[in-house]
Amino acid sequence: MPPTEYQVVSGDTLWGLAERFYGDGSLSAVISAINHLADPDQIDVGQELLIPYVTFRHQVRVEDGKESLAQQFYGDPSLLEIIPIANHAAQRDLVVGEWLLIPDLANAHGHQVVSGETWEVLAERWYGEFGLWPIIAIANHMENQDPPVGQAIIHPRLNWRHTVVAGDTLWQLAANYYGDPGDEERTKTMVEMVAAANHIQDPDQLQVGQVLFFPSFD
Repeated sequence: MPPTEYQVVSGDTLWGLAERFYGDGSLSAVISAINHLADPDQIDVGQELLIPYVTFRHQVRVEDGKESLAQQFYGDPSLLEIIPIANHAAQRDLVVGEWLLIPDLANAHGHQVVSGETWEVLAERWYGEFGLWPIIAIANHMENQDPPVGQAIIHPRLNWRHTVVAGDTLWQLAANYYGDPGDEERTKTMVEMVAAANHIQDPDQLQVGQVLFFPSFD
Protein backbone atom coordinates (compact mmCIF):
# COMPACT_ATOMS: atom_id res chain seq x y z
CA MET A 1 0.00 0.00 0.00
CA PRO A 2 1.55 3.35 -0.99
CA PRO A 3 2.09 5.52 2.05
CA THR A 4 0.36 8.86 2.23
CA GLU A 5 3.78 10.31 2.96
CA TYR A 6 7.18 8.92 2.06
CA GLN A 7 10.63 9.96 3.22
CA VAL A 8 13.26 9.85 0.49
CA VAL A 9 16.21 7.52 1.09
CA SER A 10 19.53 7.24 -0.70
CA GLY A 11 19.14 5.91 -4.24
CA ASP A 12 15.52 6.96 -4.67
CA THR A 13 14.32 8.51 -7.90
CA LEU A 14 10.81 9.64 -8.76
CA TRP A 15 10.73 7.11 -11.60
CA GLY A 16 11.71 4.33 -9.21
CA LEU A 17 9.11 5.39 -6.65
CA ALA A 18 6.40 5.40 -9.32
CA GLU A 19 7.46 1.93 -10.43
CA ARG A 20 7.33 0.70 -6.83
CA PHE A 21 4.00 2.21 -5.86
CA TYR A 22 2.20 2.39 -9.22
CA GLY A 23 3.88 -0.28 -11.35
CA ASP A 24 4.70 2.31 -14.02
CA GLY A 25 7.61 4.72 -13.81
CA SER A 26 6.01 7.09 -16.31
CA LEU A 27 3.50 8.01 -13.58
CA SER A 28 6.28 9.76 -11.67
CA ALA A 29 4.76 13.05 -12.85
CA VAL A 30 1.84 12.40 -10.46
CA ILE A 31 4.22 12.58 -7.49
CA SER A 32 6.03 15.56 -8.99
CA ALA A 33 2.79 17.51 -9.52
CA ILE A 34 1.32 17.02 -6.06
CA ASN A 35 4.64 17.91 -4.39
CA HIS A 36 5.29 20.99 -6.57
CA LEU A 37 8.74 19.73 -7.53
CA ALA A 38 10.55 22.29 -9.66
CA ASP A 39 13.02 19.63 -10.86
CA PRO A 40 11.66 16.06 -10.85
CA ASP A 41 15.21 14.77 -11.24
CA GLN A 42 16.24 16.40 -7.97
CA ILE A 43 14.90 14.88 -4.75
CA ASP A 44 16.88 14.92 -1.53
CA VAL A 45 17.48 12.26 1.10
CA GLY A 46 15.12 12.94 4.00
CA GLN A 47 12.67 14.92 1.86
CA GLU A 48 9.01 14.17 2.63
CA LEU A 49 6.88 13.38 -0.40
CA LEU A 50 3.12 13.00 -0.60
CA ILE A 51 2.24 9.82 -2.50
CA PRO A 52 -1.33 9.86 -3.85
CA TYR A 53 -3.06 6.52 -4.38
CA VAL A 54 -2.92 5.53 -8.03
CA THR A 55 -4.15 2.06 -8.91
CA PHE A 56 -1.19 -0.26 -9.52
CA ARG A 57 -0.51 -1.11 -13.16
CA HIS A 58 0.84 -4.34 -14.64
CA GLN A 59 2.02 -4.81 -18.21
CA VAL A 60 0.92 -8.16 -19.60
CA ARG A 61 3.70 -10.64 -20.39
CA VAL A 62 3.61 -13.69 -22.66
CA GLU A 63 3.30 -16.04 -19.70
CA ASP A 64 0.46 -14.12 -18.02
CA GLY A 65 -3.08 -15.44 -17.82
CA LYS A 66 -6.11 -14.34 -15.85
CA GLU A 67 -5.71 -17.13 -13.31
CA SER A 68 -1.95 -16.65 -12.90
CA LEU A 69 -2.39 -12.90 -12.35
CA ALA A 70 -4.99 -13.56 -9.65
CA GLN A 71 -2.49 -15.89 -7.99
CA GLN A 72 0.32 -13.34 -8.35
CA PHE A 73 -1.55 -10.35 -6.95
CA TYR A 74 -4.14 -11.94 -4.65
CA GLY A 75 -2.71 -15.34 -3.81
CA ASP A 76 -6.01 -16.86 -4.93
CA PRO A 77 -6.62 -18.02 -8.51
CA SER A 78 -10.37 -18.22 -7.84
CA LEU A 79 -10.41 -14.39 -7.97
CA LEU A 80 -9.40 -14.52 -11.64
CA GLU A 81 -12.35 -12.35 -12.76
CA ILE A 82 -11.47 -9.24 -10.75
CA ILE A 83 -8.60 -7.90 -12.86
CA PRO A 84 -10.33 -8.50 -16.23
CA ILE A 85 -13.53 -6.80 -15.03
CA ALA A 86 -11.58 -3.73 -13.85
CA ASN A 87 -10.11 -3.49 -17.35
CA HIS A 88 -13.20 -4.40 -19.41
CA ALA A 89 -11.40 -7.57 -20.48
CA ALA A 90 -13.74 -10.17 -19.00
CA GLN A 91 -14.99 -11.27 -22.42
CA ARG A 92 -11.66 -11.33 -24.23
CA ASP A 93 -8.13 -12.66 -23.94
CA LEU A 94 -5.39 -10.54 -22.43
CA VAL A 95 -3.06 -8.88 -24.93
CA VAL A 96 0.69 -9.03 -24.43
CA GLY A 97 1.99 -5.53 -23.76
CA GLU A 98 -1.29 -4.00 -22.59
CA TRP A 99 -1.42 -2.28 -19.22
CA LEU A 100 -3.88 -3.58 -16.64
CA LEU A 101 -5.25 -1.87 -13.55
CA ILE A 102 -4.88 -4.09 -10.47
CA PRO A 103 -7.57 -3.46 -7.83
CA ASP A 104 -6.07 -3.55 -4.34
CA LEU A 105 -7.66 -6.13 -2.05
CA ALA A 106 -4.88 -6.36 0.53
CA ASN A 107 -5.43 -2.76 1.65
CA ALA A 108 -9.18 -2.61 1.05
CA HIS A 109 -11.28 -0.30 3.18
CA GLY A 110 -14.12 -1.57 5.32
CA HIS A 111 -17.74 -0.55 4.79
CA GLN A 112 -20.99 -1.34 6.57
CA VAL A 113 -23.94 -1.64 4.21
CA VAL A 114 -26.89 0.70 4.77
CA SER A 115 -30.41 0.64 3.37
CA GLY A 116 -30.61 1.21 -0.37
CA GLU A 117 -27.07 0.09 -1.14
CA THR A 118 -26.59 -2.54 -3.81
CA TRP A 119 -23.37 -3.65 -5.48
CA GLU A 120 -24.23 -1.38 -8.43
CA VAL A 121 -24.85 1.64 -6.19
CA LEU A 122 -21.54 1.11 -4.41
CA ALA A 123 -19.61 0.61 -7.65
CA GLU A 124 -21.02 3.84 -9.09
CA ARG A 125 -20.09 5.73 -5.91
CA TRP A 126 -16.65 4.23 -5.43
CA TYR A 127 -15.47 3.73 -9.01
CA GLY A 128 -17.69 5.97 -11.13
CA GLU A 129 -19.08 3.01 -13.08
CA PHE A 130 -21.89 0.75 -11.87
CA GLY A 131 -20.80 -2.04 -14.23
CA LEU A 132 -17.75 -2.66 -12.05
CA TRP A 133 -19.97 -4.04 -9.27
CA PRO A 134 -18.70 -7.65 -9.67
CA ILE A 135 -15.30 -6.53 -8.34
CA ILE A 136 -16.90 -5.77 -4.97
CA ALA A 137 -19.18 -8.80 -5.00
CA ILE A 138 -16.40 -11.25 -5.90
CA ALA A 139 -13.98 -9.76 -3.37
CA ASN A 140 -16.64 -10.33 -0.72
CA HIS A 141 -17.57 -13.82 -2.00
CA MET A 142 -21.19 -12.71 -2.46
CA GLU A 143 -21.64 -12.84 -6.24
CA ASN A 144 -25.16 -14.27 -6.09
CA GLN A 145 -26.81 -11.76 -3.77
CA ASP A 146 -26.83 -8.09 -2.88
CA PRO A 147 -25.29 -7.30 0.51
CA PRO A 148 -27.76 -7.28 3.41
CA VAL A 149 -28.15 -4.12 5.47
CA GLY A 150 -25.62 -4.09 8.28
CA GLN A 151 -23.23 -6.43 6.47
CA ALA A 152 -19.56 -5.57 6.89
CA ILE A 153 -17.87 -5.73 3.50
CA ILE A 154 -14.52 -4.79 2.04
CA HIS A 155 -14.15 -1.92 -0.42
CA PRO A 156 -11.43 -2.87 -2.94
CA ARG A 157 -9.26 0.09 -3.82
CA LEU A 158 -9.52 1.25 -7.42
CA ASN A 159 -9.34 4.81 -8.70
CA TRP A 160 -12.62 6.54 -9.53
CA ARG A 161 -13.09 6.98 -13.26
CA HIS A 162 -15.09 9.32 -15.48
CA THR A 163 -15.93 9.12 -19.16
CA VAL A 164 -15.64 12.56 -20.75
CA VAL A 165 -18.83 14.06 -22.18
CA ALA A 166 -19.32 17.22 -24.23
CA GLY A 167 -18.65 20.31 -22.14
CA ASP A 168 -16.36 18.64 -19.61
CA THR A 169 -13.18 20.42 -18.59
CA LEU A 170 -10.41 18.98 -16.46
CA TRP A 171 -10.64 22.01 -14.18
CA GLN A 172 -14.35 21.47 -13.53
CA LEU A 173 -13.93 17.72 -13.05
CA ALA A 174 -11.04 18.15 -10.62
CA ALA A 175 -12.87 20.85 -8.66
CA ASN A 176 -15.96 18.64 -8.36
CA TYR A 177 -14.08 15.48 -7.42
CA TYR A 178 -11.59 16.96 -4.94
CA GLY A 179 -13.83 19.73 -3.62
CA ASP A 180 -13.02 23.30 -2.58
CA PRO A 181 -13.39 24.80 -6.08
CA GLY A 182 -12.85 28.26 -4.59
CA ASP A 183 -9.20 27.44 -3.91
CA GLU A 184 -7.78 28.03 -7.38
CA GLU A 185 -4.20 27.12 -6.47
CA ARG A 186 -5.27 23.78 -5.03
CA THR A 187 -7.51 23.03 -8.01
CA LYS A 188 -4.62 23.87 -10.37
CA THR A 189 -2.48 21.30 -8.55
CA MET A 190 -5.24 18.70 -8.77
CA VAL A 191 -5.61 19.36 -12.51
CA GLU A 192 -1.88 18.83 -13.00
CA MET A 193 -1.99 15.62 -10.97
CA VAL A 194 -4.98 14.18 -12.87
CA ALA A 195 -3.37 15.14 -16.18
CA ALA A 196 -0.19 13.33 -15.13
CA ALA A 197 -2.11 10.23 -14.00
CA ASN A 198 -3.74 10.04 -17.43
CA HIS A 199 -0.70 10.99 -19.52
CA ILE A 200 -2.47 14.13 -20.75
CA GLN A 201 -0.08 16.63 -22.29
CA ASP A 202 -2.61 19.46 -22.69
CA PRO A 203 -5.21 19.65 -19.89
CA ASP A 204 -7.37 21.86 -22.11
CA GLN A 205 -7.73 19.12 -24.71
CA LEU A 206 -10.11 16.38 -23.56
CA GLN A 207 -11.80 14.03 -26.00
CA VAL A 208 -15.44 12.98 -25.66
CA GLY A 209 -15.44 9.32 -24.65
CA GLN A 210 -12.00 9.52 -23.05
CA VAL A 211 -11.81 7.70 -19.71
CA LEU A 212 -10.06 9.62 -16.92
CA PHE A 213 -8.77 8.13 -13.67
CA PHE A 214 -8.59 10.23 -10.51
CA PRO A 215 -5.86 9.62 -7.90
CA SER A 216 -7.00 9.70 -4.28
CA PHE A 217 -5.54 10.35 -0.85
CA ASP A 218 -7.31 7.66 1.20
